[in-house]
Amino acid sequence: MQLSLAQRARLRDAADRLASVGVCTPAMDSARKRNVRDESSWPPRLSLQLLVDVRAHADALPALGVIVESLPDLPAGAPGAGESAPGGGVRHSGRDEESAEQSVQDSDWPWGSGTRVAAPSSREPKSQQAVVSSLVASTVSWGSGTRVAAAPTVAESFAAVGVELAIPHIEDNRSAAAVLAEKGSGEPLLFDGLLDSLRGVPVDDLDGVGETTNEKMVAGGVSSVFDLLMRVPLRYVDRTQLAPLETLVAGTKQVTFVARVLGMKTDWEKRYVRFTLGDHRTNISAMFFHAMWMGQRFHRGDVLIVQGDLGEFNGALSMTSPLLELMSDSTAPLLAIYPQSQKHSVDTWMLRRAAVDALRRIPALDDPIPAPLLVRRKLPTRLAALRSVHVPESKADADLGRNRLAYDELLRLQLALGVLRNAQAAEPGVTHTPTGKLVDPWLAGLPYTPTGAQSRAIGQIRKDMVAARPMNRLLQGDVGAGKTLVLAATALMAIEGGYQAVLMAPTEILARQHFEEMAEVLRPLGVTVDLLVSRGLPRPRKNVLADLAGGHVNLLVGTHSVLSDPVVFANLGVALIDEQHRFGVDQRAVLATKGPGGSTPDILQATATPIPRTAAITTYGDVELSILDEKPPGRTPTVTTWLESATTDDPNSPVWKSIRSEISQGRQAFVVCPLVKVSGQDSETKMAAAAEDTCVALEAGALAGLRIGLATGKQKPDVRREMMRAFKERELDVLVATTVIEVGVSVPNATVIAILDATKFGLAQLHQLRGRVGRGRWPGHCWLVGQTNSEDGVARMDAMCETDDGFVLADRDLQIRGPGSLTGSAQAGRDAGLLVADLIDDARIHLAARADAHDILARDPHLHRSQLMKREVEAALGDDAHYLTKS
Repeated sequence: MQLSLAQRARLRDAADRLASVGVCTPAMDSARKRNVRDESSWPPRLSLQLLVDVRAHADALPALGVIVESLPDLPAGAPGAGESAPGGGVRHSGRDEESAEQSVQDSDWPWGSGTRVAAPSSREPKSQQAVVSSLVASTVSWGSGTRVAAAPTVAESFAAVGVELAIPHIEDNRSAAAVLAEKGSGEPLLFDGLLDSLRGVPVDDLDGVGETTNEKMVAGGVSSVFDLLMRVPLRYVDRTQLAPLETLVAGTKQVTFVARVLGMKTDWEKRYVRFTLGDHRTNISAMFFHAMWMGQRFHRGDVLIVQGDLGEFNGALSMTSPLLELMSDSTAPLLAIYPQSQKHSVDTWMLRRAAVDALRRIPALDDPIPAPLLVRRKLPTRLAALRSVHVPESKADADLGRNRLAYDELLRLQLALGVLRNAQAAEPGVTHTPTGKLVDPWLAGLPYTPTGAQSRAIGQIRKDMVAARPMNRLLQGDVGAGKTLVLAATALMAIEGGYQAVLMAPTEILARQHFEEMAEVLRPLGVTVDLLVSRGLPRPRKNVLADLAGGHVNLLVGTHSVLSDPVVFANLGVALIDEQHRFGVDQRAVLATKGPGGSTPDILQATATPIPRTAAITTYGDVELSILDEKPPGRTPTVTTWLESATTDDPNSPVWKSIRSEISQGRQAFVVCPLVKVSGQDSETKMAAAAEDTCVALEAGALAGLRIGLATGKQKPDVRREMMRAFKERELDVLVATTVIEVGVSVPNATVIAILDATKFGLAQLHQLRGRVGRGRWPGHCWLVGQTNSEDGVARMDAMCETDDGFVLADRDLQIRGPGSLTGSAQAGRDAGLLVADLIDDARIHLAARADAHDILARDPHLHRSQLMKREVEAALGDDAHYLTKS
């Protein structure tokens, strides 16, 4: 008989499923080796015999997931499917696979006398052979007037031979110590006992890491035993907490169970591998896309531990890329799950097997942490920590081991930063002698009392300035927390002692803002303030440079170009750096050349972008920290409202009605245009075009009749500067702008800001933009306009509406986007070489490590007493390691 492609596929699938429980005939065996798409390889005799053989087990097929009605019908007069052998059984040929294949092609195939059934493969377990016998013994001849006996279900067949449907009960859990106590196949690894020395031990020294596996692991970033052991598992599977198959339901997250591989399909054209897992009563489809190597990893009949999210597809349970592990490879109580690399075919089983072998072959590790410190911190030794991480007895055991590895990294980092800090302190600095003759009357004359945080910061700075070592301090404050007051007080303290001060800003707009503010408040005290930017100076550049070199300028305000060669100071004592991500080593070296007599001026960096303290002590780990966490009195909170839409031609939109209302009372407003990215980067050109379009639309639409200006980063500086001046002088009612107004623009009369497509901005940027209003005595209102379908987008909008505290928002940003999302934390961790520790999640450990590093360096500034620790810190310092040898 001739079968269609669909009929061949269904029959072959049924043969595969029967084979998964050990049932195989010569026709089945031959068909399973043929391509269903190649009709020429399916002779009519084979098709007919395969149909006869499969239908012989029709009553058992539903239990295997086969829809019997979908199979072709037997043609009239079809020969029998099997002739009753003496004793009621079916004859077994006893042929091997090769002879079975040959039998299909024999011209003298015995059609009339019954079907010969191939003996089960010797590779199958004997219990499955018994199952085969049970199944085939239930069939009788298809001769005239005979009927097929009712075949038992697969479950009944397994039960008949005493097997619980192919899923063994887990009773072989061993302790982690027992797993590690097994003798490895190799000798102890050759290295000098230091953890860092394992960087020189290649992974192909380990058992089971052959040439192919080694190539994969190296490509996946694991080239040494050090790389392997420092790749901490993502999570663990508890083998004692397994869900029974019959309890599985779609929608369950991270469920763990044991199942047998019932079938497998590899589609190279569509690039997927699909496993059928279960016990024939509860079956689950597991799909793996673009991971073709999975098809080589497991075989029918394998018993696996499975973990993942359960879904549903076409009414059946399904999973996408779950964790699959052979039961036989998983005997410890907790199964470590590692970061995998599909690109390089590096799976968790490969990493776990190598890590276990490595730990079996490392008898001891030198530990640089003094024993009393380990006892005080309740931490295990380094080797015990590695064993607990990779082969833990319990989750608590694994956590303790990971904490020790994180502590090691953070202590090493803080020791390195401490060494750098000590080296900087040894540099010749400027010793200031603030008298209070300028600062005290200025503070007393303010219309408000400085906050406690401002007074505390000024006191900390004063203490640094009178010391002989150079000050290196970070002033961190929220938007509107009053850091300008602290900067001004610092400049005055330097000027009181006869020194000059410089205030550097990252943009010309912010530099001009600072110049105007400083000149307004300090000139009445007799302080000379000057501006140095690219163009538009209040007086000729050559005059500014001459007066600066002659000591006639007390405070110079400008961008970082003031560090260039032509700028000479007569007696520079302090550098104030505003909104700079980090004032680096190279810039410090340049600044030192500007100081008096080769002395390094004091440095005070300031930022209005709150970041968690643990990120700050790494990103700015070699600086002291002052925090402004209070807002000056009189500052009114800004109300924030989120709307999904506000078209520019709808004057009745709440956004535009609010702006008109404020302007009618003599106030002003900002409209910020959408953030536009090209190739992942902000595109000022496209943002400028969007701002121009918005400006035109508002002039003709919702805000018609109002005085509207435009400010973008693509305008010529003179044009943008004139627009900003006009807005500050109240010659404009509304300023449509890009994010050029994000930092440094202070217009106390502006009370409302509308941020269009706000869902495209991050929390930190939204908070900075919101800080442009509410800076005077009138309350501010921020309108966030934009739609979002993402949970993170909704969470950001809700956070903005709930609080205007930047430190609270920094924590909310962490909750929404996870560790590493905040400014500096991810890059700081990578730059610091952290493989285990997380700058945010490990805050408690980080602070403890910093305190311990301080104590260690107080007793041993150059680590002469701890050579092991010194070697590790030298590795962390890299090119700056020479600081350790400085006296």
